[in-house]
Amino acid sequence: MLKKTLFLLGIIFSGLLAKAVEPDTTSARVYFQFNKPDLTPAAKLILNDVPPGDSSITLTRIRIYGNALSKEKNTNLAVKRANNIKKYLMRIGINPAIISTFAVSENGTALPQQNDEVVVTILIDYDAAVIERTIIIKSPAKQTDYLKD
Repeated sequence: MLKKTLFLLGIIFSGLLAKAVEPDTTSARVYFQFNKPDLTPAAKLILNDVPPGDSSITLTRIRIYGNALSKEKNTNLAVKRANNIKKYLMRIGINPAIISTFAVSENGTALPQQNDEVVVTILIDYDAAVIERTIIIKSPAKQTDYLKD
């Protein structure tokens, strides 16, 4: 009976460990001006929130989905946008080994485009030593603020 109880407790404990090890995911949106790959000051403010300010949080993977509107007709622009985000994240101390970049056409993105603003999505996986910890990316309230820079 004792062996059976210990075995069941071991399974429950293993299940709890497996659940705690799964990374959490958060996301950020960075806006670009039409036909431009350069990061705006507002975009840099958003990216500055990516590195956790808490030592109990470890970033495990960052996926950057560069985007270009179909009327821009430029996959290279989507790649440049994603790479500019990656370079900036590396400059502020993110390990380049965990960053992947992708180019996405307008049809391939789940985020709506607003006029000539272009959204680049960043998905961030992380492990938190304390399960309740989360990373919150703070964005400016208005999308139009991005274009004023």
